[in-house]
Amino acid sequence: MRKNKVCTVIPAHISFMEDPARILRGLRIAARLGFQFSSETSTAIRDLSSSIINIDKARLMMEMNYLLSYGAAEPSVRLLRKYGLLDLLLPLQGAYLSDQMRGKSSDRDLMLMKLLANLDRLLSADRPCHSSLWLALLVFHSALVNSPQDTLVIRAFAALLYFGTWESTIKFLKEDVGAQATYVPETLGTSRIKLDNLMEQTSYLASLVISSVHTMTCLDALQQSLARFPDAPQFSGPVLVSNNDRSRLFRIFEGLDSDLTSYNARRGMHGIDLWSLKDGHPDEARFVLGKVILDTMSDELPSESTEDADVTIKPAADPADGSHPPLSTLF
Repeated sequence: MRKNKVCTVIPAHISFMEDPARILRGLRIAARLGFQFSSETSTAIRDLSSSIINIDKARLMMEMNYLLSYGAAEPSVRLLRKYGLLDLLLPLQGAYLSDQMRGKSSDRDLMLMKLLANLDRLLSADRPCHSSLWLALLVFHSALVNSPQDTLVIRAFAALLYFGTWESTIKFLKEDVGAQATYVPETLGTSRIKLDNLMEQTSYLASLVISSVHTMTCLDALQQSLARFPDAPQFSGPVLVSNNDRSRLFRIFEGLDSDLTSYNARRGMHGIDLWSLKDGHPDEARFVLGKVILDTMSDELPSESTEDADVTIKPAADPADGSHPPLSTLF
């Protein structure tokens, strides 16, 4: 640990051949602590990355949840891509990043990475979320990649998730005069939509998001979405998301594609209910997803803590100062 390196106890190639899931566990530790891999371990991961397809689907999903639900989703996705694992586990996101990173040296201005970074700010190793939250985030982003939207529509959709009623959404949008971020290809630039015409467009975006659930759960739908990326590698599975997770995703976005004047998902509290978030309650996932999107659509850097009184965001451990989370939280 003093060298900030992740390595295996036995030779790395032997270790990963014995249990390919150790590759994902190593990525998890590196992502959460900000460590590098030893040269031998890094080479073994590259050589044996394709072996993870032999892992049981349920176990793969469990390992993915450990990577993305505990406050290190952004560095985890970056490591998965670096070692060629993202194309195997989240192929649509892998194709998107490969396409967007052409000619770029950094991915930090990409909307997907901003969404993941803002999600990480609300989570930590001892305050995780349910997998349905990061899945919903990926579904939302996939909808925008396939059908870019006006920035005002995106903010309205996020505010509706966050506040729970259309009345509160409109009030927020009228009062929010801060600079708004734009992304390529997800947004259409400066908004030209009037508030009077906003409801129909927001409901339409919701319908696109709901349709995008199938890209995470159905191989045919996933392959159709991958077709927009000509250089994406051929993908033949497995699709990790279970039928239970698919049902949870539909519950998160339920009712958003209909008459929004009668939509009411208002919560009974202002802060994040960490237990409900961990258990996957749709109201909590909806609320936090809304906040993550709103933060991502703002040009202002989110503060180190949320406005929610019962939530304090812990700064990430800095390996340089010798501070690390307890090892018990990494496994």
